[in-house]
Amino acid sequence: MKLYGPSEKGAKTVKLFINQPHTMDFDQAERNNPVQLLNLTEDDVKEDSIIPLKFVKLQSVNNLTIFIKDNLGGEETTIIEYLGIIGSPVSTTKMDEFKRVAGKKGESH
Repeated sequence: MKLYGPSEKGAKTVKLFINQPHTMDFDQAERNNPVQLLNLTEDDVKEDSIIPLKFVKLQSVNNLTIFIKDNLGGEETTIIEYLGIIGSPVSTTKMDEFKRVAGKKGESH
């Protein structure tokens, strides 16, 4: 994920929610547990920085809700100059290109 902003007003605490059945309001976003919580630094919000996400938790995403709780300077307003999500849709994944690491075909862990 890329999330650029000025160091004094860039995002600090970011909550990611996936596949929510309804649009969340600010109170719900504040109290609900996210699939991933990000505590960003000035380096994270600089241009060309990439914020690593937990791949395992973000494999079947139909919708993504991003809640930005506060910013690095404690200001009233948070500024986002660029937001980019890096990934690929499941429809483009070629499962036959994956290599077996261990075990035999059909065998489970």
